[in-house]
Amino acid sequence: MRVLKVINNNIVSCEDEQGRELIAMGRGLGYSLRPGDELESSRVEKLFRMDTPADARRLTDLFSSLPARQVELCSQIVDRATRDLGRRLSPSVYITLTDHVCFAIERQRSGASFPNTLLAEVRTFYADEYKVGKYALELLARELGVYFPDDEAANIALHLVNAEYGNSLSDTLHITQTLHDILSSLDGWPCLRLDPQSRFYDEFTVNLKFLVLRAFSGGSMPPRGDERFVESVRQCYPDEYQCARQLVEGLERRAGNVLAPEESAYLAASLHRARRQP
Repeated sequence: MRVLKVINNNIVSCEDEQGRELIAMGRGLGYSLRPGDELESSRVEKLFRMDTPADARRLTDLFSSLPARQVELCSQIVDRATRDLGRRLSPSVYITLTDHVCFAIERQRSGASFPNTLLAEVRTFYADEYKVGKYALELLARELGVYFPDDEAANIALHLVNAEYGNSLSDTLHITQTLHDILSSLDGWPCLRLDPQSRFYDEFTVNLKFLVLRAFSGGSMPPRGDERFVESVRQCYPDEYQCARQLVEGLERRAGNVLAPEESAYLAASLHRARRQP
């Protein structure tokens, strides 16, 4: 790999044999290097490969403008997320998350903080991502002495959700607000008597999350044409089915997509399992 630019003592911009720009990180990696030098692969601890040359340049410019230690910590957060979530994250998360976290550190040190009004929903629907967010707050507190409220763990979680599903932040916020509104609307169905302490309630929230994600992505479970299944659910669980139909119809209007009839039936069955047992 050939050095293009030394960002700091630990981070170097370089290019591989195919001419693709990469960002290399390693302890003391940039010391005494100059543009045009060969970079020893054995000294590289982490290599960032972006999807496009434009993203590679954005990452180079971002890393050049931020404190090296903060950049390293953000990289650790992404590594933890990749391991704990078990999903491929978009490489752009290094840009979006690093930019967000470093700005949040600056803001927190100046005494400015903003509440996340969707904190409860993030905890409920993105529990694994929220756990990574909590890890991030512990890491920043331990390494930098910067202490954040739980709202910031939710903010970090939302950036991870973006990287998992390829959404923009505005899309993710819209989806999360929709989940909030659906849960709130269930309060209007006291006859259902859902039990938040039930393990089936957790199952219901997971099913609901992926239903909403499918709706906004333009996807849906393929229609099986099994009208008998839908009719059976409607007859066996009339309250749950009526509620599920209203929820799905509202979701279709918000997402601008039509979902398969089976979606209402499966949601109704999930609602039934989440009810408090007499």
